[in-house]
Amino acid sequence: MEEKRAENEKKDSTSEDLLLSIHGAKIKFNAHLGEFKVLNDVPTTQGKLTGTIVEKQIPNFTFYDGFQMISLTEWQDFGTAKVQENYVLLKKSTLPGTGKMPGNIPPETGKIEFVTSGQINEPESIDTKGAPVPQNINVLKKFMVNFRRPSAYKGEFGFDWMRDEYIYPITSVSGTNKELSLDIAKLKTEYKTTDVTNAVSPYGKDYYCSFLNIMMNQEVELDIEVEELESLSADATEVIFESSNPKLIITPTSIPLNTLIAGGKQTKSIGGTAVRDYYLATNQIKVKCDGQAFIRNEQIKIFAKLKDPASGIEDKKEVGKMMVMKNSEQLQYTINVYVIKAFMSDNPLFGESVIDAEFAKIGGLAGLEKYLNENSLNQGLIQVKLIDRKDTNPLKIELSTNTFNLANTGKNTRTGIADNDYENMRGIITNPNPSAFEVDSGKSVNLFNKQMNLLYNFSREKCILLYLCPLKTKDAGGSAYTIPLNNKHCIIFGTNLAHPQSYAHEIAHTLGLEHIFLSRDSSCNIISLSDEKLKIDGELTAFRTEIDRAKADIDRQWNAYRTTNSSFFNANPSRVNEYKAPYDQAKNKLEQQYNEYARQKRDEKNLIDKNHIKFLRSHTENIMDYWGDDANCDGTIETGITDKKSLNKFQWKIIQNEAKTYYH
Repeated sequence: MEEKRAENEKKDSTSEDLLLSIHGAKIKFNAHLGEFKVLNDVPTTQGKLTGTIVEKQIPNFTFYDGFQMISLTEWQDFGTAKVQENYVLLKKSTLPGTGKMPGNIPPETGKIEFVTSGQINEPESIDTKGAPVPQNINVLKKFMVNFRRPSAYKGEFGFDWMRDEYIYPITSVSGTNKELSLDIAKLKTEYKTTDVTNAVSPYGKDYYCSFLNIMMNQEVELDIEVEELESLSADATEVIFESSNPKLIITPTSIPLNTLIAGGKQTKSIGGTAVRDYYLATNQIKVKCDGQAFIRNEQIKIFAKLKDPASGIEDKKEVGKMMVMKNSEQLQYTINVYVIKAFMSDNPLFGESVIDAEFAKIGGLAGLEKYLNENSLNQGLIQVKLIDRKDTNPLKIELSTNTFNLANTGKNTRTGIADNDYENMRGIITNPNPSAFEVDSGKSVNLFNKQMNLLYNFSREKCILLYLCPLKTKDAGGSAYTIPLNNKHCIIFGTNLAHPQSYAHEIAHTLGLEHIFLSRDSSCNIISLSDEKLKIDGELTAFRTEIDRAKADIDRQWNAYRTTNSSFFNANPSRVNEYKAPYDQAKNKLEQQYNEYARQKRDEKNLIDKNHIKFLRSHTENIMDYWGDDANCDGTIETGITDKKSLNKFQWKIIQNEAKTYYH
């Protein structure tokens, strides 16, 4: 009997040693008694923070008699289970170190030992059948969670995220797999930290936020992607969604992980032998801006939570987030867009009826307005009102062949006389053949602008003027200027009158968006953004030189005039300024021209800085991309993505700022 009792006591002692040590556990160091404090934010056991091997700092230990630790080494005899990547402490764990009492008392060496584990109602002897076994604790698996756009998305709301193809070489470009981003480091910053409140890095991994832009009272449905960092299996893990604003409604607020991974694991190559394992659960969650606009960017935090039923340990980890963008200025993003037909009056191949037939294919005025407000510009919260009449009269510009011929030689289209105001239209005709009449796209903007100002008075109105033109150009389906910033003119040419994305593309140019790709020079070389800015600086310097030369010439003219008439000015010195005034006025006018030119050049550089994110041409679904690329400038077009339906989040901000500043 005594042998059996001793055996049971040994079993009880062994089981007690395996209890997890938690915040408040009693400790001893030689003869000094004290208390253990957990200082890190970790999951709890019985409502108290669980001890792990990282708790080895002097403040972790308080002794009742004033004894203080001086130095500590490493924990010994700790458990094999982990909490937040760190091994747990057991009642049997020890920590060697050195400490001393206050005053001139010699230091003591020894080890910190647990007298109790700190758990409530700790029995004196323990039935081994009920003892917790740390090795079998249910531990939260490693994964990250992302919101994703539904596959049926057609631009109904603003949604942006870091696409895999942006940063991994998985898109075939001229036969070689490449990353689409032209500056991956800059792009990673854009999605990791720019516009992000409290960026996260679950398990030390790079995490790229998704971004949502919705109207007030708009509700959207999203998919959920679970990115696997270690093998996932069915357990009690919950994925929880927490909103930063009570008016940012999420339904539901939690989903079992089992539901999200039920569709099975998918594997995607991300270049070479690297792969990304993930699960995609469609139409899982609804997000709504409910009745009150957001005055700042809001966020939806995503947590994974698992509570182990045996040990009571609850682990909760932030595994993702989505930023929901500010929308309180939505009413300032409304724009009147006047739709003007511009056609040839004496050539039926390019007459008004061509516009009517093509425009009808997209539903006419109502169809275009619906597309712009519900499937494209609305992604940046822009809303337009299309207007095709002025004082009940249809808006139209009738242009004869003679009008183009006069503009083509820099002559006033009404007087037929050479006119500096028409000099920027010289060469507008690129093919004079009446059956294949073709014009320069940019110079057409200048001509239509001039004719519009002669017919209608829109110069003082904040609006956009959209010209529908059946004419053809060499290589453009539309045209618009980003500079000056308050430019309000854009054109859709005959080839693209039935192409809705072209309207969004050109209006977005007017609202300050550049192409999403880099331009090429005449030798087919890609022009970097820094080279673009250097070119602008060179143009500004050259113009400054030209202005200074012109002002110096005026000074020479004045000095010559004064010398020639010196006897008069010697007799009438008080009249010098009177005669000099016209020369000074001419110099001032030149300086004003320079200042205006310099302002536009500064605006150009600022616009380059705002449109600083660039990709390989034609391979994104961005509205500001082209569908094809003549990479070698030899006429061979490589077709990329033809369905252009999205705007990126950095583009949302640009068009919003321009809309409220210049067009609302």
